[in-house]
Amino acid sequence: MKSKFLITLLAVLMSFNASCDQEDSPTMIEPEVREATELSQYVTVSDGTRLAVSVYLPEDLKTDEKVPTLFVLTRYGRVGEVNGIYRAFTQRGYAVLSADVRGSSASFGRRPGEYSPTEVQDAKDLVDWAVGQDWCDGNIGAFGVSYTGTTAELLTATGHEAVKAVVPGWSDFDVYDSPVRPFGALASGFISTWSEYVGAIDQGHGATKVAEDSDGSLLEQAIGEHAANQNIFEAVRTGLYKDSKMGEFTYQESCPLYWKKEIEASNVPMLVFASWLDAGSAEGALRRFQHFSNPQKLIIMPDNHGANSHASPYKVENSAVAPSMSGAEVVRLHLDFFDTYLKGEDKGVDAWPAIRYYNFSEEAYQSTAVWPPAGINMEKYYFGANDQLTTSTPTSTEGKDQYAVDFSVSTGVQNRWTTQLGEDIAGLHDPGAMDAKMQTYTSVPLESDLQLSGTPVVRLHLASTHEDGLVMVYLEDVDENGQSRYLTEGGLRLIHRKETQNPFSGEEPYHSFLEADAAPMPVDQDVAVNFHLLPTSVLLKAGHRIRIAIAGADSPVFDRIPEQGDPVWEINRSATYPSLVELPVRR
Repeated sequence: MKSKFLITLLAVLMSFNASCDQEDSPTMIEPEVREATELSQYVTVSDGTRLAVSVYLPEDLKTDEKVPTLFVLTRYGRVGEVNGIYRAFTQRGYAVLSADVRGSSASFGRRPGEYSPTEVQDAKDLVDWAVGQDWCDGNIGAFGVSYTGTTAELLTATGHEAVKAVVPGWSDFDVYDSPVRPFGALASGFISTWSEYVGAIDQGHGATKVAEDSDGSLLEQAIGEHAANQNIFEAVRTGLYKDSKMGEFTYQESCPLYWKKEIEASNVPMLVFASWLDAGSAEGALRRFQHFSNPQKLIIMPDNHGANSHASPYKVENSAVAPSMSGAEVVRLHLDFFDTYLKGEDKGVDAWPAIRYYNFSEEAYQSTAVWPPAGINMEKYYFGANDQLTTSTPTSTEGKDQYAVDFSVSTGVQNRWTTQLGEDIAGLHDPGAMDAKMQTYTSVPLESDLQLSGTPVVRLHLASTHEDGLVMVYLEDVDENGQSRYLTEGGLRLIHRKETQNPFSGEEPYHSFLEADAAPMPVDQDVAVNFHLLPTSVLLKAGHRIRIAIAGADSPVFDRIPEQGDPVWEINRSATYPSLVELPVRR
């Protein structure tokens, strides 16, 4: 959940003046440079817990001058993400308040869970404190990347009238779905490493004392209280279901989705950043856009987590490529958004497109007011004989393919799930070696270009020799030379196959992942297994072919399911029991 984006943005901002050309400078920075003055102290919240806070003010702030304040509520140490990053905002006449969340770094208390309701109450208390300070004009915003992006959104759930605008970047909309248990499978490759990282922070690694703590004794006491913190990996490893607890609260209670009513009631405008290939951040951002009534501007990039490098499989092979949008442009968007809603200055935000999204293969940004974009329709592609993917409805009463699950299938170690640790994404340009280990279905060459934008849906008729398993489905683009490119993926742990009412859309299959809805897979019986893939947008070129690749593993991203045994699946593709994929396309 921590990103190298912060490091990249720091470098951009440290050379802020140099990176701005003459025509950009009026919108990016005030003519007079305002350096930052740091204040730090403990703030006592309503239950008596002391939180470590640093405030960065414009250096030349006059005694009677008040400025808007931007919040950063962090899990990673409030001082580790400062100076250059915050300098852009103090230069523009903002205060920045950075706080260690409870139970972490220099703050007191124990952690009741990640993104917990307790943390939301703490945020409200900090807003109360800030608006009472003589440097704050009563207008509060928040921004962040990853964990701090999520806490920025959760600030709106406080219902505090001072909160006027937030910028959640690459945030966690539903932590069970992404990044902890995608498709019901444990993403231990990510969460075990992240758990280790934040565990070290809780033990005091990199913690910075506040000004009043001259001898460090308060910091030592705070770290002592962190000894009661849970081991996050152990908590999520045993928490199989969405209603399982991660500490004192369930997954359901530990994300913005839980606070939908409160967030909508706030009507706080949001500028949201996400990336197609950053875990499930784009899906979360689109669900928020479609189903939360807050004014929103959404930018979906083709980059890694935090957008410090490109991730398009049409541009990136085995090494990093420059991101699709410069750090300076990202900063400008932040500043213009906050100037609009916190200072009342017209920076043209109303004229921005509702959604600006990157279109793979075309390798360009598009814009739309709605999602999916106008003209998109769902078309069915059926699994056929001889590994064909066809638009023709099956007519034979017979037809099935047998697949022995190969647990060595992998999307590599630089994919959409590992980028949550700040890694670049690479190696998605040619998954041919893995295709050979999967059951694939490939179309004939396209006669003309085909635009695909939206959420594909997979509908399988599947029989298995085991009561549990993980079905993974990959959508690929195969060029004239036979080279395939990864586009997106989806999956489902078989014990979660029961479909329940979809709170987001009436068309896509939806699974609750609740304990009461879980059940073993009937052995050697045909069962309908329906689920969606993560959304994407790509221009499929004439002469290219569409491929669906089916696997039962992605190692080492997800834990092996089942832990023991070697499942064999039968995929039915008869007229009575057709298996297919529905693709959102425009011809």
